[in-house]
Amino acid sequence: MNRNIKIYIFLLFSLFSLNSKLFATAQASDILIFENEIKKLFTNPLDQLFLQKEEVRNKFDKIFSNYKALISTACWRGYIAKFAIKNDCLYVNDCLYVIDIFITISVYPKDKSEVFDTEKISIFSELFETDIPVVCDFFTGVLTIPQGNMINYIHGGYLSEFEEYILIKVNNGKIIEQGKYNLENYKNKKQQAFERFYGSAKYNESWNSIKNNFEDIIEENYKKEIMKDCEYLYLYDFYEF
Repeated sequence: MNRNIKIYIFLLFSLFSLNSKLFATAQASDILIFENEIKKLFTNPLDQLFLQKEEVRNKFDKIFSNYKALISTACWRGYIAKFAIKNDCLYVNDCLYVIDIFITISVYPKDKSEVFDTEKISIFSELFETDIPVVCDFFTGVLTIPQGNMINYIHGGYLSEFEEYILIKVNNGKIIEQGKYNLENYKNKKQQAFERFYGSAKYNESWNSIKNNFEDIIEENYKKEIMKDCEYLYLYDFYEF
């Protein structure tokens, strides 16, 4: 395997904040209650909370250590969060641990065998020390909500394509803008957003913040590919609603 590709893969798994679209296995999405309907959410707002507050991330890790379990390959981040929008604010109202656990089953006639099973365990009250929804004032970014039928299944992260997308711009938990787009328009506007990002000072600033994770100099085409996949770096500032 090309050395640059090896380094690229290392970066994807070593930086917790990278977009879930990058994982090789299709990932279970977070959930959003939007306009009284349950929607898939191709954004993970709690990632920002874990990055901003080390004590919350440590609490999350400690809870996980209490289980004889493995993180599910269908949910590498280890959780599914449930959100709702109320009075133009984003709230988190549940957080479910998603783990693969060992289950001992009886095999005819007398043998026993251990198998994996996926289990979801609510850790919301333990993580947030409350039973009521918490406003996501820690989150600034763009919520991506797929709509309609799946047009193209891609076995990796959130890469599968849908008929339509709703994008919601959020600033410190408050909804400030939103739009609905068909697939072609969505892809075109994302590409335009990346091109504006690529030509800005923020592009180099963002790269400088992560480049120390590389052992060697990365060729520009690989660097650009990495940065394009990190949509959280540029959608908020450069996507035109």
